[in-house]
Amino acid sequence: MKSIILSISILISISIYAQTNNTIVIGKGDSVYSTILQENRKIWIHMPDTTSPDGIFAKHHYPVVYLLDGDENNFTTVASMIQAAGGGGGNISFPQMIVVGIPNTDRTRDLTPTHVNAAPMLDSMSAAHSGGGENFISFMQKELIPHIDSLYPTAPYRLLIGHSFGGLTVMHVLLNHTSLFNALVAIDPSMFWDDQKLLKQATAVLAKNNFESRSLFLAVANTMAKGMDTLQVQTDTDMMSLHIRSILQLGHCLAANTKNGLAFNWKYYPEYDHGAVPLVAAYDAIRSIFAFYNFNFPYREFFDTAFKADTILTAHYKIVSKQMGYKVFPPEQMVNVLGYQLMGSKQFGRALYFFKMNTDNYPESFNAYDSMGDLYDAMSDKKQAIAAYSKALALRDFPDTHNKLEQLKKRK
Repeated sequence: MKSIILSISILISISIYAQTNNTIVIGKGDSVYSTILQENRKIWIHMPDTTSPDGIFAKHHYPVVYLLDGDENNFTTVASMIQAAGGGGGNISFPQMIVVGIPNTDRTRDLTPTHVNAAPMLDSMSAAHSGGGENFISFMQKELIPHIDSLYPTAPYRLLIGHSFGGLTVMHVLLNHTSLFNALVAIDPSMFWDDQKLLKQATAVLAKNNFESRSLFLAVANTMAKGMDTLQVQTDTDMMSLHIRSILQLGHCLAANTKNGLAFNWKYYPEYDHGAVPLVAAYDAIRSIFAFYNFNFPYREFFDTAFKADTILTAHYKIVSKQMGYKVFPPEQMVNVLGYQLMGSKQFGRALYFFKMNTDNYPESFNAYDSMGDLYDAMSDKKQAIAAYSKALALRDFPDTHNKLEQLKKRK
């Protein structure tokens, strides 16, 4: 559509938040009654927000981030970061994603894989509730994920983020429910739990199991005594250093098993303690996991008439599709803007290539056919323009397109 702004500075025109009645909205509440947990679970949902009116562009499906400890503050922070890096201001470092925040009801119960009577820095009452991790994972697998998939436009790619006990759950999922999530982020996980039981399991499982097409990012906070470094702490025997020693041991185990197919990366954060590390680690993790996604588009060269590599966009998204495990097309809005820019400089053949890319990739898009009609009109191909506008109107009734079609039919 000609009403689409053509400025390169807003090549991807996506707002960070939905704005309604002067209120900035980053998400909404939802709930799922769990027969497994025997309780109603509140969840927070963030949906990618586009600035296009409903029905102009094709509907999209999005990967889903499941965020443990997903209270309002944590959810808002992570959802804002993902939205900003998934299209805000033209930044497409990450794919646009749905974010599902899972607030806690009984954190120790849900986020620990085994029962203990006592644990470091845990009171006896909390310990008494521990060990419900398998039930919680069953809730996610059998109730929460199907609920999300049934109501929201999800793509077949899921990412799980957890911190501390949540990170312990992430590792439990990776080792015992490997196919449930495509990518996982364990932020300073409590691998000391139950005499390092999960850590000991990891040592055996990582060496023999197949983790092909799975990604893991491990973040390590600085919880050491002042003056100690990551080499010294590994030989320390003080109970207070057990937390970081366990994580470092896990990291070395993961790094040593390079033949199990797991795409693994980890990072130590010397300037961040256990409580401060989640935000910066979540950004680094998602950027690491989706390192293949960002595309340094050659804007300066692209609109030169001598440019001959129009297939670069399709080639890049073939790589993205392979990594994601399902077909991912170049963004409709981005391709649309490229087409109009080329049309404006009279490069009609190249513009046709991109507009056709959208009609092929998004056959249910009103915009794709309306834009094609504009191109054929600019090329003085009345017959093709009428056909394209008519196809657009068959998908969505739009007054501006009606007017263009009627004016075109009156021309000789």
